[in-house]
Amino acid sequence: MVNRGRPSRDCLPCRKRKLRCDLQAGVCGQCRRAKLRCYGYRNAEDLVFRDETDATEQKVLARRPLPYPAKPAVAPILQWDVRARQAFFSLYVGGLTHNCASLIPLYAQASTVGHLTSSVDALSLALAAFQFDSGELMRLANERYVTAIQRLGRVLCNPHASASDETLQSVLLLDLYEKITNRDLRRLSSWMSHIQGAMTLVGARGNKNYSSPMACQLASRVAVTLTISCGAATLPVPDGLMVLRRDLDGLILDAKWYFTAMLVDVVNLRADVRSDRLASRAEVAERASELGRRLATLEEKLPQSWQPKSVLTVGQDPRVFGRCYDIYPSHFITQVWNAIRTMRLEMNSMVRNHDCDSDTSASEAITCISRRICDTIPQFILPGAWPGNGEPFSPLQKLQCGTLLMPLYLAAQLSTDVHMRDWIIHSIDYIAEMGNMKIARDVSAILRSTPNVDYWIVYAMTGSYAVAA
Repeated sequence: MVNRGRPSRDCLPCRKRKLRCDLQAGVCGQCRRAKLRCYGYRNAEDLVFRDETDATEQKVLARRPLPYPAKPAVAPILQWDVRARQAFFSLYVGGLTHNCASLIPLYAQASTVGHLTSSVDALSLALAAFQFDSGELMRLANERYVTAIQRLGRVLCNPHASASDETLQSVLLLDLYEKITNRDLRRLSSWMSHIQGAMTLVGARGNKNYSSPMACQLASRVAVTLTISCGAATLPVPDGLMVLRRDLDGLILDAKWYFTAMLVDVVNLRADVRSDRLASRAEVAERASELGRRLATLEEKLPQSWQPKSVLTVGQDPRVFGRCYDIYPSHFITQVWNAIRTMRLEMNSMVRNHDCDSDTSASEAITCISRRICDTIPQFILPGAWPGNGEPFSPLQKLQCGTLLMPLYLAAQLSTDVHMRDWIIHSIDYIAEMGNMKIARDVSAILRSTPNVDYWIVYAMTGSYAVAA
């Protein structure tokens, strides 16, 4: 009950007409003169309090929060650059690659109108355009790329700013952008320009390359990226890179770093073969055989915690080659294993092509290595084999499957096992269908129409550089 104060005793017509009632007995004078029916007067004692229970209850309920947040009539639509950036950090940086650990703290401190922010925007849009095969997104990516180049150019004029970790990180991101958007190795200047610029920055930084874990990581990333770029372009690794690797050898101790040291020798061997710098076919076979043995030894020495677990299937599943497949501790570990196997395949192929006496043993090794690559595939395509696996593929699953395509391509290209080759092509078709992946359709088409195209050319043509962990 709520106290409303003393109510008026006037009759109803006077209250409506806002007149002061004279309260005469029976009928008031105002109603008599206006010839209105007077309804009499209210009892003040009965009206001192009014029942306000219902009104008070409604007011209390109105002040309570809703059990769920009210949804707007129309959900806000995020701009494409915002969505691409969010996907880049959540899926690519946080989910797929180990190459961008330094980016997160650098980006958190970067100016919103600086070169690093623009580089991230350009790359994230390019990755989205690459994944969805979208010309409109690529147009937006090109606009951001131009902005990033302009802002980076101004920074490079300042010797102090150009030696910063942030600047080197931007150059690496723009190199990745170029590798995704320019997949024609005939335009070698575009393919190599940014990573050669990064190498120049590393040289200018001097001891700063080893001053912190982040600096070491950035320098090592330059070394690995330049090695892969030289491999794709069939160029020898420059001497400056060898000096950088020697300086970093005592600071970086992991299996991938040891593998990339051997990758340098593989890249140099390919360049020597192309330029006819080797005296004979026997010398090619000897160097390839020695590299193959070193790669096999590295594979044997991988940590015990990196070993896969074999899974036996119930019944025959066309997505599994045979009756069992392997599950590795992580996608990154799987990729390192397959990278070693891929280079072993290439070395055995060189031995087979340059030494007739080793043809049989090299072919047997190729079949065995290819089988191990096939065994890595089901863990990423079978629903339930890995958390998050589904049909159709999730965004992260699509990125993971993208890293499987080039090992599968080389295995299908080199193996003499017809059944294995057919299974690989069907598996790539399945990945293309479940992931709606143009890159997978391209690889499948190359295997069917021109299966002798060099592995490194297909690596560049399909943009596989973008999904390297």
